[in-house]
Amino acid sequence: MQKLIISNVNDVEYKDIYLNEIFDPSGKHKQSFEFKNSSVNHPFTEGGGKLSVSFYILQPGKASYPYHYHKGNEEVFYIISGQGTLKTNEGDRTISEGDIIIMPANENGAHMLINTSSLPLTYVDIHTISQPEVVVYPETEKIMIMAGDIKKSFKLDSAVNYLEGE
Repeated sequence: MQKLIISNVNDVEYKDIYLNEIFDPSGKHKQSFEFKNSSVNHPFTEGGGKLSVSFYILQPGKASYPYHYHKGNEEVFYIISGQGTLKTNEGDRTISEGDIIIMPANENGAHMLINTSSLPLTYVDIHTISQPEVVVYPETEKIMIMAGDIKKSFKLDSAVNYLEGE
């Protein structure tokens, strides 16, 4: 059963996440995807619900995730402190403390948040949780499929005929 959760950005415990170390040990990618993260509520670990709520801290020059959009889940960022650049399909936008960014579950919600300032950028990420979920990476022509314990990425050009091997 879900419970009431009250959390403060100043009191949560953060984990260091280094996506480049996990997915790019050879160091061939230009952008550094690295952040501190604290999950306030995640339906798969906190007893259900339809919202995921996490605090993020991005150090200068870092990005949280590659440029992408979701096909099933909506996402909202609230910038608590700092400033940076939000890459969108309409171009780069400067974001700063107090901004709320609402990303629909389609190509209009494509985004990548980068701390382009000299100070940390802190924000809260609230998004719906529905599975299966497909995440599209338009610049690199990849998709990621998430369903239960399956989390796989594919190049779009690796598609096969529906009946192949049947």
